[in-house]
Amino acid sequence: MEGVFTIEELQNRLPDYREVDAVTCATFAVVSAVSLVLEFPFAEPGRFKKAIKVTIDGEETLTGPAPNETLGIVDGIASRPLFVEKLLSGKSVKAIVTAEKMDGSTETIERNLSLEDFSYTKLLFTRVCVKNYMGFVSDKPVKTIFSAEKLNPGEFTFSGCGALNPLEHFKVKPGEKIFIAGTVGIVTGNGTRSTPKRPNLSVMCDLKDVKKEYFGLFKTGGGTEYYVGLGIKKSVESREEYKKLTEKRHENIPLLVANVVGRKPIATLTYSDVWKFDDTLKFNREKCQKCNPCLIEEHCPAEAFSKEEGFLTNCMFCGRCINLCPFNAVEGDIGTVMIDGKEYKITFRQSSIKRAREIAQKLKNGYDFDKIVKV
Repeated sequence: MEGVFTIEELQNRLPDYREVDAVTCATFAVVSAVSLVLEFPFAEPGRFKKAIKVTIDGEETLTGPAPNETLGIVDGIASRPLFVEKLLSGKSVKAIVTAEKMDGSTETIERNLSLEDFSYTKLLFTRVCVKNYMGFVSDKPVKTIFSAEKLNPGEFTFSGCGALNPLEHFKVKPGEKIFIAGTVGIVTGNGTRSTPKRPNLSVMCDLKDVKKEYFGLFKTGGGTEYYVGLGIKKSVESREEYKKLTEKRHENIPLLVANVVGRKPIATLTYSDVWKFDDTLKFNREKCQKCNPCLIEEHCPAEAFSKEEGFLTNCMFCGRCINLCPFNAVEGDIGTVMIDGKEYKITFRQSSIKRAREIAQKLKNGYDFDKIVKV
C-alpha cells in the first residue's frame, strides 16, 4: 500500500521521510511457552457437583479457577498442549472427566470433542517475539530443543530474524493488536524472562481462528515445541524514528553465540552472518525417487513436506531436510559461520526469514486487524 513499507523495503529503498506513513515488521520462529485456556460442557446441568480431574488425549489439564458448580461445565488450562494439532486438523480429541456427583461419589465421563465443541479456546503465548535470540554450539553431542536431533561438535544452530523482528524497532504495549498464528491477537504485556535488553511479549489469540500455515507443532531433539508467525504494523511518527528504522540493519544487530549447555556466551556474530545464505530451499522433483518411506516426510520437524507436493505452506525452511534425502532431492545452502577462527556448519535454523518477510508483506498489503476481535 502507498505509504506503507516493510522494514527491509524501507532500509533498501530509503524513501523520503514524507512518503512513509507506516512500517511492518515480523518474525517466524520456534517457541516453547504456549498454553491453552479452555472450557467445554461435559454433562447436563444438575448431574454433577463439579469436575475434579480432566485429561485430553492423555494430557492432564488443570481444572481451572472456577468450580462451575452443578453446571456440567469444566474450564481449565492445558500447558504445552500437543492435542492442538489434532484440533487444527479437524480431528476430535478424547476428554476424560472425573467428576464429583451430588452424593459425594465420583464418576468418569468420556467425550469426543472437535474444536467447535469447546466453548472457549484461547491460546496464551507467554514468551514470543524475543528480541533477537542466540546461536548455539556444543563441544559434545547433545539432544536439545535447539537442534533437529543432536547438536554435534562443529555444528551451529540459531534463532532470530534480525532487522525484521518488531522489538528491534518498536515498543509494543499491552492491549495492542498483533498478527499472530494467522489471526489477530492481543498483547497482554511482557512475557516470561523478558528483560530491558532482551524483551519479549505475551500474546493471546483464539485457537478457533488460528491457521496451520502460521502455527503448529515442531519436533526438536529436546521434545516437541511450536512454530509461530507474528507481525505488527506501526506508524512512523518522526524523522528521528525514521532515521533509527533505516539504520538498524542485519549487519549491526548482534547474535550472541553460546555453548548450549549452560548457555554462556562465548562469541558474537551478526544477523548478516547467518542470513546471507539461501532463505529458502528447492525441491528437485527430477531427483526424487518417490522412496517409501520418504526420509524427509518421516523426519520433517513440522510435517511440512510431501514427496508429491514438495514443501507445504507451513514449512519454515529450517534446513533439517538437506542431508536426509540419499538422492539429494532437496537443494540449498544454509551456510557456515566463523567462530574464534573455526568454521561451523549451520545445520538448523529455528527462525524463518522467508516466512517473516511474507508476513511483513501481508501486513503491508492491508491486513484488517479489526476483522477478528474475540480475545
